[in-house]
Amino acid sequence: MKHALAPVLVCWLATAALAAGASRWIHTSESDFNAGTLRNVVATNLGDLKLSRAVQTLMEQDPRVSAVFCLAEAPDGAVYAGTGPHGIVLRIADQKPATFLSLDDESVFSLLVEPDGRLLVGTGGEKGRLLRVDPKAARPVEIFTAAGVQYIWRLVRTADGVVYAATGPAARIYEIRPGAAPQVLFEARQNNVLSLISDGGDVLYAGTDPDGLVYRIDRKTRTSRVLFDAPESEITALALDRSGNLFAATGQALDGSGPSVASVADRTGRPETAESSTPLPGLRPVPPPRPERPPASGPPPIPRANAAGDPQPPAAMQPAAVPPAPPAPPRTSPQPVPVRSTPGRPTGPASGSPGGPAGNAIYQINPDGFVTEVFRQAVVILSILEKEGVLLAGTGNDGLLYQINPVSEETTILAKVDSRQILALLPTRDGRTLLALANVAGVSALSAGYATEGTYTSPVLDAGQVSWFGKMRLVGSLPTGTTLSVCTRSGNVQRSGEDGWSAWSEPAPATEFWQIPSPAARFLQYRLTFASADGRETPVVEHVEVAYQVPNLAPRIRSIRVTSAGESAAGPSGSSSSAGGSGSAGTTASHRIRNITWEASDPNGDPLRYELHFRSGTGGNWILLAEDLKEPRFTWDTRGVSDGRYQLRVLASDAKANPVGLGRTATRVSDPVIVDNTPPVIGDLKLTQAEGNVSISCRVVDATGIVSAFAYAVNSADDWQAVPASDRIFDSPEETVSFTIEGLSAGTHQIALRASDDRGNMAHESVQVTVGPPARAR
Repeated sequence: MKHALAPVLVCWLATAALAAGASRWIHTSESDFNAGTLRNVVATNLGDLKLSRAVQTLMEQDPRVSAVFCLAEAPDGAVYAGTGPHGIVLRIADQKPATFLSLDDESVFSLLVEPDGRLLVGTGGEKGRLLRVDPKAARPVEIFTAAGVQYIWRLVRTADGVVYAATGPAARIYEIRPGAAPQVLFEARQNNVLSLISDGGDVLYAGTDPDGLVYRIDRKTRTSRVLFDAPESEITALALDRSGNLFAATGQALDGSGPSVASVADRTGRPETAESSTPLPGLRPVPPPRPERPPASGPPPIPRANAAGDPQPPAAMQPAAVPPAPPAPPRTSPQPVPVRSTPGRPTGPASGSPGGPAGNAIYQINPDGFVTEVFRQAVVILSILEKEGVLLAGTGNDGLLYQINPVSEETTILAKVDSRQILALLPTRDGRTLLALANVAGVSALSAGYATEGTYTSPVLDAGQVSWFGKMRLVGSLPTGTTLSVCTRSGNVQRSGEDGWSAWSEPAPATEFWQIPSPAARFLQYRLTFASADGRETPVVEHVEVAYQVPNLAPRIRSIRVTSAGESAAGPSGSSSSAGGSGSAGTTASHRIRNITWEASDPNGDPLRYELHFRSGTGGNWILLAEDLKEPRFTWDTRGVSDGRYQLRVLASDAKANPVGLGRTATRVSDPVIVDNTPPVIGDLKLTQAEGNVSISCRVVDATGIVSAFAYAVNSADDWQAVPASDRIFDSPEETVSFTIEGLSAGTHQIALRASDDRGNMAHESVQVTVGPPARAR
């Protein structure tokens, strides 16, 4: 039983605390395996790889035939195949096809062999006809046609000798009794009755389009009712099992734009069964029990390594087979699909529309009318066949034949045929299942056994860097009479098989742990070869795990950013720092505090430690500012250094996460950072006054930055008035200002002066002036 693992194609499992820990690719789900190349091998929805069923071609492509629509078996074992578009009926005997009947411009959509060996042929085209052909005479006799009937989609014969024909485009079922005129048994407000089946007694089941309705028809009382209204538009096929469960398949066309469809059984675990399997040979060493006291001769020796490189205990301590893992918990039952109480068009959205189900489904309707969805995939379901509790589903447009076990909730792709559509399935008396094919017309036979040989080739696995490869772990089973071998190849070119790839290693018998022999490289592929001596059993692979080791790589520092306290650190992705922040007259001393942040990562996922250095200018010696930082940030109070231009350097190291001497470092230097904590100087102050007007001029000089503003306030600390530079713009380290304050009242006044530089540093001066009373008029 397989452990419940995350169904991902490639899992990166690098150990967080130690870069030397191995990473792994894990394949354990249907989607994982389907990313590879399967030849005579299939992946089930439970995540198992196994041999596909053996398929034999009985009829090659015929230029007269574009599709084989139906199949029927005669009492002598010969098989008839109805085709289109030229109405050719083929007879296949002793594996050889021959033309039995040709009807020119008609297609043969349905066939039925009567107990006496005569063949009923249902056609479609301009007019739908039902013909009876005696194999001895091979001359068709028309026994039914009706106005409005263009297609005879299905033929059913009941035990009392009555034949029923499902037709279109008026959705009628005709009853054809020996010696009586045909009658309409059933008619629906639909376009076609596409599928029809009998329960062996008095009940018929029919599937229609365009509303996807399933009807139950009592042919004795001639009454009908809707059993199920599917969300999809077409009921293309019906099947019954021995318990009276009805299976209805849908075939709504796919537009290719819908979401991908997960299998109905896409859950962890699997239902419990009584089946047992033979596990792959295990090479996992099991340590001997620890003695209570060390033996007199000293501790036991280190186990030797066998030829595969795995530790192996001495012969006296060889363990028994490793016990299997405990079974996973059973999955929950499929959710029931509500049955609508009245017939008509579905009220919900159609398949493929927003909010509606994607793909197509097979629904199980039990004898009480309870509906359960047992299968859903992004395919068009064209035919189904029930056989001993298992369903076969022929699909398009990729020619996939599915096997669905509703009890075990297992879905398997049994085969993929070259043709793109499987239109009909026929069980034969010799135990085979025949497939009617279209788009590359043909007939193939699915045997009861498995293919005798098949291969699975993984997708190209990318380690991101040149890596060493460790052991491959395989979990599965090897029944008697089966074999499984494994080989690998590696390269540094993404496309496999090109120059730069190694040759495939010699196939080796699969064991639970197997050392990969391919040379170190960035890319790897593995190939599993399945074989069955007689086709009765198949190897099964449930879990593949490939270990690889990426060499320790240097960390990466993408950017450094330095901002003043309170300034946002957000900036263009990947940009290096810009120096300092701009100041204004209202900026406080927060510009002295600088927030230093950086973006750093490690390709191996190692935790990093950081050092921070600074230097004056661009060529001085680096001075340690902080060390052993665990977070990519630091707050720097620049009052500890003199004004000037500086650079900062971040050093990132993964040394703590690697063995001594194997750590790697990376550095990045910031753009210049301006440190300016000194305010400008106000000098050359001159003051003149005339009555109530005071004129002031001065010179402002800043040693490091640029003078950016000047203002004055009269008898106030809050009411500041800006003053322009004498040359109208503050743009240099030295500026002059000149201004006049008019209309001062008599008395003493305090005039405050304030100059600011572009870093927000401020200088203050103050002067007192006394304004006398206004002069008296003479």
